[in-house]
Amino acid sequence: MAKKMRKAAKAGKKAATGAKGARAKRTVAKAVRKPAKRAAPRQVAASTVVSFPPAASPVVEDHLAIQQLLHRYCHVVDRGTADEVADLFHRTGVLLPRHESDERYEGREAVRGWYARYMENFRSTVRYLRHKIESAVIEITGNAATSVCYLDADYIAGETHQATVFFGRYDDKFVKDAGRWWFKERTILAYYTYPLALYREGRGV
Repeated sequence: MAKKMRKAAKAGKKAATGAKGARAKRTVAKAVRKPAKRAAPRQVAASTVVSFPPAASPVVEDHLAIQQLLHRYCHVVDRGTADEVADLFHRTGVLLPRHESDERYEGREAVRGWYARYMENFRSTVRYLRHKIESAVIEITGNAATSVCYLDADYIAGETHQATVFFGRYDDKFVKDAGRWWFKERTILAYYTYPLALYREGRGV
């Protein structure tokens, strides 16, 4: 009897172990078949607003405006009219042509008159006149400014066909009025001039 009971207990234990193993296998299989939970999507930070470079500062804009004034003067003196040159000067502007005399021309109308005579007596007698500036040093204080720059010019005389170069300097004062920069005072200084022995004419007319 005891032998039968031990045999039955052994069989029950074996069955229980088998059942437990079967359950374990089913659990593993289920875990394998069950898809893994997807990770929650990452929260993407709101895109940073694109910022553009700030506009040029007023000081930079003033420097550029004065540089344009200096360059525009060269072009209108070489190929423009006396009215166009005078329009670059403030109504109280002063011209000091120290390269020819100690005369002082005050006011826009007086400045216009000087350039009208310059164009009639000199510019009309030469060809290929051009002049330019370089090494301009500009200092701005509020609505006033100063500048010093070198100038060089060259031309061919109409009658003699002699090419000549001229070197000098501009000393300038500027004023900003009604949102625009003007020549307040321009002084023209001459360093030296000399003829060129040789030159080759182009087709710049």
